[in-house]
Amino acid sequence: MSRALADALGKLLVAGELAISHCTLAQRQALDDFARKTGFVRLTTRGRGSLYQIVGRERVEAHLAQLRPRQQEALPADLPSRALNVARYRDSKRGSAGHAVHYLLLKAVGAEVRWRDGQEAVVELSALTRLCGAAALAVQSGDGWHCDEPLWLVENQALFDDPSWLPADAGGALCYYSGQLSSLMLDWLAAQPRAPQVILFPDYDGIGLQNFARLRERLGGGCELWLIPGWSERLRQYGNRRIWLDNLANFQDAVRRLSIDGMPAAVAELCRTMQAEGLALEQESVFLGEP
Repeated sequence: MSRALADALGKLLVAGELAISHCTLAQRQALDDFARKTGFVRLTTRGRGSLYQIVGRERVEAHLAQLRPRQQEALPADLPSRALNVARYRDSKRGSAGHAVHYLLLKAVGAEVRWRDGQEAVVELSALTRLCGAAALAVQSGDGWHCDEPLWLVENQALFDDPSWLPADAGGALCYYSGQLSSLMLDWLAAQPRAPQVILFPDYDGIGLQNFARLRERLGGGCELWLIPGWSERLRQYGNRRIWLDNLANFQDAVRRLSIDGMPAAVAELCRTMQAEGLALEQESVFLGEP
């Protein structure tokens, strides 16, 4: 509500008086509430329309300054979006809160894994992994970074730290994305082919499947969901009902979205089994050996 009020008061101070038709529903509700509580603004009728008018300009300006300490036009044009939100709303996550760059945390799976930018730059990922344990690559949707081997995506750090769970013939790059695939990362993956195969191995719960749905919406058949060998037995032995229930709405949304373009048969079987058992399965169960 405070953002709607700040936006409405900003409009009103610039215009002097503001037609109700020029306000969103949230702004009208905020202005009506502000007028009722303070008397600093009033709603009057003119012809067939209604107008908001300022009763005490200095008091309205002071109240707006409390809601929005700095006006956007007085701020540097290159200010980071979250700093701009602090200046305008006292909250870094209000307004546009995204970043221009995403950092891929990568680990090589194989001896000669390289990333190229489409021009001359080359990241020797295998050498950096041996030296540093991992490497970070700053990416944005317009760049040319790509790899000629598969890209594996995992959401929990344990699987990034110890890649022994990977199939014996696996190769390419392992990427840790910490729970949620960001919109920026999805934009980057969809902008051009980044790897011959994008393989997602999430937790088998609503959020994990929702991430796969979002990825598949952008990449189509260029991505796949990796299933642990013997996943159904693991689900029954190690599955968690609380996690299933906590993410049930996400699961239902994922199934709906995946069904639109035809859900892969193996993923459909996973979803049916999860629903029948009422269980979710966390990634770390991959380390527990055969059930």
